[in-house]
Amino acid sequence: MSSRLRSVLYVTFTLLIFLFLLLTDHVTAQQKPEAAADKHLGTWKLVSTKYGEAKELSQRPDTSTRLKLINGTHFTWLEIDTNTKKVLGSAGGHYSLVGNAYTETIEFAGEGMEAYLGKPQKFTIKVQGDKLFQSGELSDGLKLEENWERVK
Repeated sequence: MSSRLRSVLYVTFTLLIFLFLLLTDHVTAQQKPEAAADKHLGTWKLVSTKYGEAKELSQRPDTSTRLKLINGTHFTWLEIDTNTKKVLGSAGGHYSLVGNAYTETIEFAGEGMEAYLGKPQKFTIKVQGDKLFQSGELSDGLKLEENWERVK
């Protein structure tokens, strides 16, 4: 094999390795943030709350279940009577998530939630394993802290 052919093969091989590493790093960099950002997706059950000036979290009563469903662009929550299985309350719409800043904009609402239509509700969320922690202040000034568990 001539030295010129060896040089061409060496440069070609080096370029191929460089391109492979570059593409691998690019794909990995794109996948990591998505995986971290997707932790909030799913179906969640509300387990404890703190509203207004309450000092401690309260466990949810057994008389109803509140579920929140979050997909890539929208959320909805439903309050369901445990005995009758009737929907007691609901709201939903689109959301944005930047870091841990989570903003819900309610686009449809059940009875009692009409005052929040079209208004951004700003929260901070944190996901640890199968637990989602959401806290913030509603557009009417009500402070809240909610702890959710992933429904499996």
